[in-house]
This record gives sequence, C-alpha cells and structure tokens, in this order.
Amino acid sequence: MKDATSRVLWVVTDEKPGHRSQQEGLVERLQALASFDVFWLNVESLDISLLDVLLRRRIKPELPAPDWILGAGAGTHSLILKLKRIFRAKTILLMRGAFPMALFDANITPVHDNPPKRRNVLPTTGVMNPVVPRYEGRDEHTGTFLIGGVNDHYQWDDAWIIEQVARICRAQPQVQWTLTDSRRSPDAFLPALKALALPNLTLISYRDTQRGFIKQQLDTTGQLWVTRDSVSMVYECITSGAPTGLLDLKPLRQSRVVKDMDKLLQQGWVQDYAQWDIQQPLPVTETKLWEADRGARWLLDFLR
Repeated sequence: MKDATSRVLWVVTDEKPGHRSQQEGLVERLQALASFDVFWLNVESLDISLLDVLLRRRIKPELPAPDWILGAGAGTHSLILKLKRIFRAKTILLMRGAFPMALFDANITPVHDNPPKRRNVLPTTGVMNPVVPRYEGRDEHTGTFLIGGVNDHYQWDDAWIIEQVARICRAQPQVQWTLTDSRRSPDAFLPALKALALPNLTLISYRDTQRGFIKQQLDTTGQLWVTRDSVSMVYECITSGAPTGLLDLKPLRQSRVVKDMDKLLQQGWVQDYAQWDIQQPLPVTETKLWEADRGARWLLDFLR
C-alpha cells in the first residue's frame, strides 16, 4: 500500500543508455531527498490510443496512479503527455523536446542544447548522471584513462592518443594507471598500446569490465584522463570530484560538442593535455558539479 506521505513516480524510459543514465541519476537523488514509490516503464509496454486518452481509461491498472511522470528521449514525449491527460499527473521532461515546453510541468535541459528561458525550465551544466561526488579519500598513486573512439566531432587518431597515454605514464612513474576503451574504440587500439609494455599501465577492454567498474574508478582514482569525444563520460568525471584532464584531439568542425568541451576548459572544470605539465598530477577543481542533486532539489521545490 502506498505511504500517505510518498509520491508515486512513473519513469517512462526508452532504455537508451544515455537517457537511462540521466533518469537514474535524477531518480536516485529524488529518493534520497523525499519519499517516492518509483515504477520504471518501457515505452514499448505503453500502447495508449486516442480513445484511451479521451475516456481517461486506466493504463497499467496493476500500478498505483502516478503523481509525477518522468520521460527522456523523443519516443517518450507524446506518451507522457497522454499519461498526463489520463492521470492529471505532473510531467517532467529531460532534454529539449519537439513539443512546446509549456505542455510539460517541468523540464531539465543542458545549457548546450539552448533551452528556452522559462520558469518551468532548469538549464544544467551537461547532462545529469548517477555519479555521486567524492572529494576526499582518493588514492593519489592511481590514475585512470577513459578512451572513446571514432565520432562525428573530432578526428580520431590512435597513434596520437597512444602517444599521449605513454607520455603521461612515463612522466608519472609513481602512479599505477588503468585504461579502458569503449565500443567506439578501433580494434587495433589496445593491441598497439599493449605492445609498448608500459610497466605502470593496466589495460582492460570494455568487453571484460564488470558491472560497476567505471563507477568504482570514478569513486577512488586519484586522477582521470578522458578523450574529449566522450561527452557523457567527461561530465561523469567532473561530477565524481576527481581531478580530470582531456586528452588532445583535433576537431573536425565547430560542433556543439566541440564548443562545449572548449567551454569546460576555459572555465577550468578540466585541464587540457596540450597546456598541462604532465609531470604534475592533475589539480582538484575548486568548483563542484552535481546536477542530478540540483535538479532533484529544484523539482521538489518547483512542483511541491
């Protein structure tokens, strides 16, 4: 039975990793700050007709009616508006959608997506994520490289990334480094790096990482270097509180992603490989980022 003091939250998800990560980060903070009964619903499980909406037919009768409905991704927009009509629930949209913002009760959108200036819109620095910041207790003798790959924003260059990794490892021999690649990394990348036999570098393919591996690295490592094409990972690194640097890549064009990474560098959130003395450990930034927490607090205040 529903607690009289708790809200019922339906999270409508398309299960895309990026969208799911944002929703998980926000939901975890909402549950940490207030009482919520949360139900996750895949968009494919919600087949709602116009007649259902007009007659306000009960969808998912096995679940308690929602007080709040949260969606992320274009495939969820029309669905949560239909659910809003049926249940008279408050709707929350993550990221800018095709429908006018006025149709939703609240919206949380990254600044780089140019959200409109509206009372019901919260602009965020990057996308929200489930990472919880940790500013103390990191092992200064460890470091982590997080490698992306072929993308639409930067010219990928295996040899140049490998050279940067090798230089950093040799410049800081007292640090035990761990490197993991991603699905976008070229197949030849790890073998070429392995051939250098760097004594203080451990290589782990993304195929061999256990669930929670990245979270553990972000939580404990002394410093992080990440390729700037990995936008979500860059923001997770910043959120973690670990000192973070961006490996160098040549931009293909002045895209939104390139401009966003340049802005982070200019504002001092991260350090640039090309301008940093790699013999020195990366510095802790004075500014702190935890947008999932800020978003949750804003929603609790705005939709109260």
